[in-house]
Amino acid sequence: MIIRTSACILCFLLLNTVLAQSFDIAFKQQDQIIRPDSLGRIYLNKETFAIETTLNKLDGVFLNGALQRNLPDFQSIGWKISVETDFNKDQELLIQDQESYCYWFYDPKAYDWHRFDSLIVRKGNSIIGTKTIRKFYDIEQGKNLTLTEVPKILYLTFFSINGSFKEENAVLNQVQTYQLIFED
Repeated sequence: MIIRTSACILCFLLLNTVLAQSFDIAFKQQDQIIRPDSLGRIYLNKETFAIETTLNKLDGVFLNGALQRNLPDFQSIGWKISVETDFNKDQELLIQDQESYCYWFYDPKAYDWHRFDSLIVRKGNSIIGTKTIRKFYDIEQGKNLTLTEVPKILYLTFFSINGSFKEENAVLNQVQTYQLIFED
């Protein structure tokens, strides 16, 4: 009986892990992966960099400048998505306030475009989309900023949901927060 119960629990955990939706974020600069330190800090030079997003059985990931797991006004996020160019033509990252979000997605059945650079890599059930960043767009100031003009510190929070904002049953799933520190 104990062996059967243990086997059932193990199968449930394995199935849950295999079927789980998740994402991974990696930062690249000069063809090197920049790993965060234990506090989630990423040290970058003030030059072109890339954010590589791996979507594991997931359509997309949200991005915001929040620093807390409790995102403000969570249920209305679906109405606060900023518009970015198709295929990352502007190669910019939006600097937002706490009430603005981006949604980086890949859903070829529903859309013939996405927010990543044009090349998408498939690995099994995972999609890898890269977003090259050559400049920033500050939403509050309404202007572009070069990489040399960027604030020394920029906070990014990536998160995914289970459920749907449209159906008002969205719940926070996975959250990754980074502090980008730009060095001269």
